Amino acid sequence: MTEAGKNIVLKRHDLIVKGAQDAREYRGLELTNGIRVLLVSDPTTDKSAAALDVKVGHLMDPWELPGLAHFCEHMLFLGTAKYPSENEYSKFLAAHAGSSNAYTSSDHTNYHFDVKPDQLPGALDRFVQFFLSPQFTESATEREVCAVDSEHSNNLNNDLWRFLQVDRSRSKPGHDYGKFGTGNKQTLLEDARKKGIEPRDALLQFHKKWYSSDIMTCCIVGKEPLNVLESYLGTLEFDAIENKKVERKVWEEFPYGPDQLAKRIDVVPIKDTRLVSISFPFPDLNGEFLSQPGHYISHLIGHEGPGSLLSELKRLGWVSSLQSDSHTQAAGFGVYNVTMDLSTEGLEHVDEIIQLMFNYIGMLQSAGPKQWVHDELAELSAVKFRFKDKEQPMTMAINVAASLQYIPFEHILSSRYLLTKYEPERIKELLSMLSPANMQVRVVSQKFKGQEGNTNEPVYGTEMKVTDISPETMKKYENALKTSHHALHLPEKNEYIATNFDQKPRESVKNEHPRLISDDGWSRVWFKQDDEYNMPKQETKLALTTPMVAQNPRMSLLSSLWLWCLSDTLAEETYNADLAGLKCQLESSPFGVQMRVSNRREAERHASLTLHVYGYDEKQALFAKHLANRMTNFKIDKTRFDVLFESLKRALTNHAFSQPYLLTQHYNQLLIVDKVWSKEQLLAVCDSVTLEDVQGFAKEMLQAFHMELFVHGNSTEKEAIQLSKELMDVLKSAAPNSRPLYRNEHNPRRELQLNNGDEYVYRHLQKTHDVGCVEVTYQIGVQNTYDNAVVGLIDQLIREPAFNTLRTNEALGYIVWTGSRLNCGTVALNVIVQGPKSVDHVLERIEVFLESVRKEIAEMPQEEFDNQVSGMIARLEEKPKTLSSRFRRFWNEIECRQYNFARREEEVALLKTIKKDDVLELFDKKIRKDAAERRKLAVFVHGKNEDQEAVNTIIKKNAESGKKEKEVLYSDQLRQFLPLYGRPIAAIDLKPIGVDPLEHQETTKSKY
Repeated sequence: MTEAGKNIVLKRHDLIVKGAQDAREYRGLELTNGIRVLLVSDPTTDKSAAALDVKVGHLMDPWELPGLAHFCEHMLFLGTAKYPSENEYSKFLAAHAGSSNAYTSSDHTNYHFDVKPDQLPGALDRFVQFFLSPQFTESATEREVCAVDSEHSNNLNNDLWRFLQVDRSRSKPGHDYGKFGTGNKQTLLEDARKKGIEPRDALLQFHKKWYSSDIMTCCIVGKEPLNVLESYLGTLEFDAIENKKVERKVWEEFPYGPDQLAKRIDVVPIKDTRLVSISFPFPDLNGEFLSQPGHYISHLIGHEGPGSLLSELKRLGWVSSLQSDSHTQAAGFGVYNVTMDLSTEGLEHVDEIIQLMFNYIGMLQSAGPKQWVHDELAELSAVKFRFKDKEQPMTMAINVAASLQYIPFEHILSSRYLLTKYEPERIKELLSMLSPANMQVRVVSQKFKGQEGNTNEPVYGTEMKVTDISPETMKKYENALKTSHHALHLPEKNEYIATNFDQKPRESVKNEHPRLISDDGWSRVWFKQDDEYNMPKQETKLALTTPMVAQNPRMSLLSSLWLWCLSDTLAEETYNADLAGLKCQLESSPFGVQMRVSNRREAERHASLTLHVYGYDEKQALFAKHLANRMTNFKIDKTRFDVLFESLKRALTNHAFSQPYLLTQHYNQLLIVDKVWSKEQLLAVCDSVTLEDVQGFAKEMLQAFHMELFVHGNSTEKEAIQLSKELMDVLKSAAPNSRPLYRNEHNPRRELQLNNGDEYVYRHLQKTHDVGCVEVTYQIGVQNTYDNAVVGLIDQLIREPAFNTLRTNEALGYIVWTGSRLNCGTVALNVIVQGPKSVDHVLERIEVFLESVRKEIAEMPQEEFDNQVSGMIARLEEKPKTLSSRFRRFWNEIECRQYNFARREEEVALLKTIKKDDVLELFDKKIRKDAAERRKLAVFVHGKNEDQEAVNTIIKKNAESGKKEKEVLYSDQLRQFLPLYGRPIAAIDLKPIGVDPLEHQETTKSKY
């Protein structure tokens, strides 16, 4: 294309393989400066996005400056020559319903954003400056080192990061894989300056050396036609990014050679975790996408059906899960991993477990590659590609930009799916690499703590011990390769592969929202035929409400353990269905309410158990009925029960080692939500639970219940009614004399209502993490459209300033988050900050920030305020991209029993009338310091350096200085005297679920 007389396109690629259902248009371009760009035109999109990938990662860090690539990624966000303001990019995106992020990998770094479609040019203009003229100012450099340091502090006691660094530390001396990729204040500032290196100068040199257009790949997704998207590349000067003639680096050597292999590494974890991971150096298979030989091998070694390695290990009671995969670690080298969790007994049989693995590998080697296995994988993948769900624009941009580094344009969309070549000789060659001499074994257990010969990995301090695997043991492994095992064999052919992809007859009644098609004392059935995505897919979910599930800690524990046993039993028989795209999920309300950090509605579970079946619709009803039958009649194996119960106890114990921000959410719920049990309570009742209790749980649970069913997708009303009847027959037959739930047996969870003017602080001490966390909740009240919308808008207005002030400028922590929280029928504003500073100091800074941001909102120009409102509306109007995400929105309304399927539309209509004064009025009434109706709860998780004595000193000092916050001394304190909030009135006028006892008596035979 020619822009102002210059041709910036060197080569075009219009032949791009895409799925049959994919209506988007694509164009591949190689620009004159070497950037490879995929343009994606989607006229229906309600979000535009872009990603740019640079083929430089932390393996290219100078040895004397660990973390430099990662630090450079952080710094590019903080101002450019054209847009010098440090938060200009993030502020622009936040105002226009956008978001951004980046990540640094071993050999590439990926930057990405999304934004309202009409603002794509403005976002791209700010984005491209990262690669044209970053500032790297002195002041930002000093501050952002603290953000990198805080990020490392968050990871310091995370076992996954620790294990990764153990693996890296075992590289050959001088191999780049052995570097420390994150970096911290010590490596990037203190040690650097001791060596006479100025961090800012190093950043400039690194960017100048590596940020070259010929190792960059890019993807832009927009509403505009392809020609318009292409024109942006010229007008916004993507062609002006300098080509520094850099070669894409490829490592010719593996990180591990003979001196590093045939070793066992014992590792001591933070959490009570037990696992064994066997790894083999493996080729970089990224270029072999047409045959995917690594996938063939991992499909078989990782299989979970009858005759599989996992099936036999589970029977022996040694292992409960197995992951097997090959992946590229950096260009030129990869790894093949087999990772298994270990039971207590499994830890004593690691050698036998590895022998069994080699029995299985030997069986694959002697059987030789099978064409039918390849063909089955090819068929499954081809169907998946044909009916591939539409990705979120930003997800697509990230994946495409990263893959363009090694995938040709023609195959960029299909490379993960279409297997067009079968290469048995390559499969044999790769299988031969899975040999005892070519492996290292990592065994993880707290049992190894303090054993003789232990050393500490230098970066994270992980306790570990490296030993040679003895010749005798190696001989056993070699013999196992040549020995068959009676229990191990290839999987059977998959009978679940879908063949009928036709659309069902269209319903005469068309509805935008789910319709209630059946409602009686036993059940409610909701139905919505899909008329939006037109895929051969369906979602079926049923919730069984039974008061037993969360009645007390013991019943909560029992229901969770029963579910673990059921899922474990079903794993083998549902594995082929799962591979064929027919999946199931079983969940209970696990130990009360589980909260995650997210910006809108939480799934709100009552005392219920849910069964969710989803995927291709052809065999879904049969599958759902089979699962319901198994719920009522499965038998628990004693060996498996002991293993699973022990795993559940460990999961409860390990919760104490969770990230501080997860702990603050847990304690917040424990303080103000009714019927939530602590992990300690659940652990305390473990001794009272037996196998017989768990085996009989289904019958007891189904003595009184209510079923709520929702069918959405390629189905008909008649099929949904038939399925509900068949499921109900199964469930009713499980327990003698079962009955529908009485209405007053179901009490939805509610939240404690703080009094006007209340300000409470609850403190939790932990000994794991250096960082602490503050979660502040400002209660607004019972949900209603006005408050939901205005609190959502306040969150929209403060989110970016909170990040800029509390993280970027004040360096209080790496995690800074704000959100409007809808929970148990209430709405609140939440602020979370996790970092190394004292939590009391952080709370003070949050309060100061809220005062300053209130002033910013008051002084905000009307145009900027209108942009923010438009951004909020755009977020609410964003359509789900897949049937699954549309289903989740509907199900959330059904699960919380508010049934407000038009919630977003109502909030949008209200936001169109909102004025700035309305926002300030609610802020001043509910959130601002000394507000008349302020109800504040702060939950602190202290960093491990603050012990009880230090905390007592802080509390005493706070009391003496007249601080308003009252200390909550134990988790049940507030519920002793505070009332509960009511719940919002449902949008559809329905009677409560269940039956009135008198009504039920009239319809049943009396024995008198």
